[in-house]
Amino acid sequence: MKPVRRLLHWLDARREDADLRAELEFHRTEVQRHLEARGVDPSQARLQSQRVMGNLTLAREDARDVWAIRTIDVLWRDVRGGARSLRRDPTFAATAILTLAVGVAATTTVFSVVDSELWKPLPFAGTDRLVEVYSTRGGHARQDSISGADFVDWRAGTPAFAELAASGGGSRRTLQREVAESVSAVDVTWNYLQTLGRPAVAGRTFLAEDARAGGVVITDRAWRRLFNGDPSIVGAPLRLDGRPARIVGVVEAVDVEGPDYDLFVPIDETTAPFRDRGQQMLTSATGRLRPGATLAEAATQLQGVAERIAHAYPEGRTGHHVEVEDFRRYYMRNDARPLYLLLVASALVLVLTCVNVAGLLLARALKRRSEFAIRGALGGGFSALVRQLIVEGFCLALPAAAAALLLARWSVGALGAEMPPDYLWRTSALSVDWRVCAFALAICALTAVIFGLAPTVAARRIDLSSTLGDGARTAGATPAQSRTRGLLLSAQVALTVVLLAASGLFLKSYAALTHVPLGFDPVGGVSFRVTLSGTRYQTPEQLSAFADALQQRALVIPGLRRAVIATSSPLISGAVVRFAVKGSESAALVPEPAAIIRAVTPEYFSVLGIRLLQGREFASSDTATAPRVAVINEVLARRYFGGENPIGRTLTILPGQRAPWTRHPGDVIIVGVSTNTREVGLNEVEFSDVYVPFVQMPSPWVELIARTDVPVSAVAAPIRSAAARIDPAIPLGTVTPLDSRIDDALREDRFHVLVMAGFAGVALLLAATGLYGAVAYAAEQRRREFGVRLALGADGRQLVAMALGHALRIAAIGAGAGLVVAVGLAKIVGNAMYLVPRVHNGLLFGVSTSDPVVLGGAVVLLLCVTMLASAVPARKIAWIDPVTSLRQE
Repeated sequence: MKPVRRLLHWLDARREDADLRAELEFHRTEVQRHLEARGVDPSQARLQSQRVMGNLTLAREDARDVWAIRTIDVLWRDVRGGARSLRRDPTFAATAILTLAVGVAATTTVFSVVDSELWKPLPFAGTDRLVEVYSTRGGHARQDSISGADFVDWRAGTPAFAELAASGGGSRRTLQREVAESVSAVDVTWNYLQTLGRPAVAGRTFLAEDARAGGVVITDRAWRRLFNGDPSIVGAPLRLDGRPARIVGVVEAVDVEGPDYDLFVPIDETTAPFRDRGQQMLTSATGRLRPGATLAEAATQLQGVAERIAHAYPEGRTGHHVEVEDFRRYYMRNDARPLYLLLVASALVLVLTCVNVAGLLLARALKRRSEFAIRGALGGGFSALVRQLIVEGFCLALPAAAAALLLARWSVGALGAEMPPDYLWRTSALSVDWRVCAFALAICALTAVIFGLAPTVAARRIDLSSTLGDGARTAGATPAQSRTRGLLLSAQVALTVVLLAASGLFLKSYAALTHVPLGFDPVGGVSFRVTLSGTRYQTPEQLSAFADALQQRALVIPGLRRAVIATSSPLISGAVVRFAVKGSESAALVPEPAAIIRAVTPEYFSVLGIRLLQGREFASSDTATAPRVAVINEVLARRYFGGENPIGRTLTILPGQRAPWTRHPGDVIIVGVSTNTREVGLNEVEFSDVYVPFVQMPSPWVELIARTDVPVSAVAAPIRSAAARIDPAIPLGTVTPLDSRIDDALREDRFHVLVMAGFAGVALLLAATGLYGAVAYAAEQRRREFGVRLALGADGRQLVAMALGHALRIAAIGAGAGLVVAVGLAKIVGNAMYLVPRVHNGLLFGVSTSDPVVLGGAVVLLLCVTMLASAVPARKIAWIDPVTSLRQE
């Protein structure tokens, strides 16, 4: 209870001190009254009573030590003293707080992104036992598809797994209740959700019989969007692709595996296609290890099963290898590089911020040398001085932390708005939560300690006698202290050069991407996509009839000049098929013959502006009953035919493709060679392309591509209306301009430019502030010297040039160090910033990490900013009044 009473006394210290003062005064008055009663003169009695009572102030302090907790009392006095000290210097306090807030906010913002994506716990139970299983072929990192029969053998032959589930490719489906809705769905085995540990928030997850009974599971995100969260939808009948279905449960939407699907549809494992080893219906498998089982043990068992399958069914399985990888690492490996890059950039900004504020505090400590000397002369210990300075650091750090969190909250929202939709796997986890707040507070607490240490180094070296004896005339910085400030400023400049160079690299890379040849003409083109499903579109004839009707109706829409049909078009990729080239020696040298395949109608190439290098386009004579033909692009021709003429040669589409419409094995005769087009992005590897007539390989994925002379808004409604008149039950997509794909393809690179430019801008501002302060501080310290020089006839312009030269020397040293660091980092990074096929996407394109133009531009920009930042305080030197300056001394 004693500590509690002491705390209560401290909280009510003002009243307690007043009562104590009154009580001591009462006792002194009583002593005086007794002396007066003995005949002592009143004035003498008062003096004697004061001698008897002793030092009343010391008595009050001793009483407070007994009543209250001394540590808290001393700390509170230090806090009040620190606050008063900062209040007397508001310019310094505001500059330090804002500088620290900006630096911590930048780092906190990036930390929130990296934490949500890479470090925050996954929303599954027992994630440490989750693994991803996939197949590779030919020693390459490329992931191969899996047949259902192979998966069944994997599941039966790996006792290290408590559960093993699989998923197929995602697709657009038509969900119909009152109205038709296009939804994204993925085929999964019935135990997929249980394996991941995703419980139902309404209803239940799958049972084994749901695959034959038409049961589906919906995410809560789609539940709210499509059904307003109506609980009665669970168990209610509806139709999926024209077939009876019912929603058996709702699970929480997660973004771990990319944008979460709307529906999970169970795969019927009893069907012939699933059991056919030639039909590769699955993309990957997810397993949950048994307690005590290891990842290596599961990998060994799975590889043994895969080898037995390859021995029993050798066709198409040569070189197959099964990989087992930690679940988190598998899904997070591809997007970690840009996140770590942003984290490093933000850390540089934070270091720059700390160096800047440390320089400010060091300069302030030098100005307070007389104060420190007086405290020492009066008996103040060095530990008390250290404590006081650390408290002042906390007085700066705490409001800076609050401001940083407010800035971070705003910047996270702004960053999320500018971020490309598929930039993060876990977009929903991005927020400023308690982890981010704790990170910001920890940084501020650490910097508070650093801020407390920097000035104490200067304070400890103070010579009390010389400082008090010489007065303010020599209260400037010593040579060692000046070197320390110069070193801090040079470090700021060096870090700024590194960030400016990085920003320049991304800017030049972005400029190079904007001039990449596309291979097609997007100007004036529009696209409209429809996915056909249900019983009305089961046969090739039904698919071809819809595509032909849509094309004919589009051609009569005012403003549309030409229109064609395709399964996909440039910059949105397409289905991939494996193939063989008959009689080609070059083909045998290229592993994994695969290509993007598109089914298109005649005039596709001319409408999109794709040039034909050899042969012809498709014609109306290329009907469903005519010989099957194809057009290939120049990449495929070069890879698989070398210098031979491919016209008239034969490609064989191999069986076992994942997309149902491409499961038409057989030969196609090459009738043309086209130029290459960008397929998935502007910074990409070269893809092999195969084009076939739509009527010979019809698809449920229908894309109308048209040329228009009017705005997209003028033709969007007529195009959608034309599709609705053909079949009112199909869900309608949106009409988009083709050139919007260019903007989408550049969005991630533009995002990197904006973020890096933001970091570089903050760094440049901090460096300019530091240089401005250095020149201003030097001018103030040498005011008497400059006054004497001016009084003796010195030219003010020479003194200004001297100050500017001092700033430029600091900037030049820092810029040189920054160039060395930038070149060193470029050598360390090497080719890791560029596209590596099948491993990661490139962050830079068309520019070297040690580009001399970029590095030189960073230095020139920094020197220009140095001149501008130093010019204002340097010019004030010429305005110094010698008489006033000397009189002040």
